[in-house]
Amino acid sequence: RSLSRAAGLRGICGGQALDIAAEGKEPTLQELTEIHKRKTAALIIAACEIGVYYADGSPEQLKAARAYGEALGLAFQIQDDVLDVTSTEEELGKPIGSDKDNHKFTFVNLYGLDRCREIIEEETSLACNSLEDAFNDVSFLSWLARYLSGRTK
Repeated sequence: RSLSRAAGLRGICGGQALDIAAEGKEPTLQELTEIHKRKTAALIIAACEIGVYYADGSPEQLKAARAYGEALGLAFQIQDDVLDVTSTEEELGKPIGSDKDNHKFTFVNLYGLDRCREIIEEETSLACNSLEDAFNDVSFLSWLARYLSGRTK
């Protein structure tokens, strides 16, 4: 169910439709965030939910896992927007500048690089903090969030 929801209208498919509709426009912060919550965060949230379901976790753990996945997904997407502007094709392993070439409005367009880096840190901290009271050992998930926020690929 989690994976179906992440792939469907409330997830990737719906996010992609919103993204296509926004091409060549300047969406609001709320619209841009909604696109990326559906496209990027939805699958990360599903992975977090599935882990809690299989571990027979509590409703509180499920809520914490969703919050972690959403914040991690948003930080990941903003870092992706930053790398599309600051990286090279050799470093990234894929073409850069594709957002600009495809007339996509990104968090970098909205905030600039410095503020995006601050938001990445804020969302990463939010992801890590969301787990603190719900799980005994969050060291790996905290490490993963920090690693992804500083990724160069």
